[in-house]
Amino acid sequence: MPRRFSSFGRPLARFLAASGMVAAVSVGLGAPASAHDVVVKSTPEANSTVDHLPEKIVLNFSGEPQEGFNTIALSHDGEVLFRGEPKADGRELTVDVPVDVQGKKDGGEYIVGYQITSSDGHSTRGSLKFNLASEDGSESNGNGENQSAGDSEQGAQGEQSPSVPSWLLPLGGIVVVVGALAIAIARFRDVKDD
Repeated sequence: MPRRFSSFGRPLARFLAASGMVAAVSVGLGAPASAHDVVVKSTPEANSTVDHLPEKIVLNFSGEPQEGFNTIALSHDGEVLFRGEPKADGRELTVDVPVDVQGKKDGGEYIVGYQITSSDGHSTRGSLKFNLASEDGSESNGNGENQSAGDSEQGAQGEQSPSVPSWLLPLGGIVVVVGALAIAIARFRDVKDD
């Protein structure tokens, strides 16, 4: 009877260990896609064309960013025009655009970049683009070429940096330890039965 249990225990232990690892990897790969806060609305709007630079940049997020370590920057033609720490009001982050930057007349593409601490505690980066109409009413894409407002179809979320949820590491460790323990018990029983 013990021999029969032993021969059944080893495959069961291997199956449980493998199943646990597959489950941990599956959960871990699915979580980052929905874990971080993303921009759902902005002023100026993503991919919009404005006649003048705004007095404030406002980003509304899908979750409530945590206080501290939040930054919003505005750049044009690869040059950072200003960078500042925004004021938080729930899901909304607002930063005042300096007066000297508001007076810029250089038409073309501007990029609002942000780095925030998401409601899940992870650092999240992203960007969105908008265009400033030049004085003749056209838009320049930064290469001296003009384009219409409808030509650009980039997402409002910009790029998001991938990261592993903090709870996944301890969970993965537990799965590995339990799997190793199950294998060790199965082997011990096998040796004991011989």
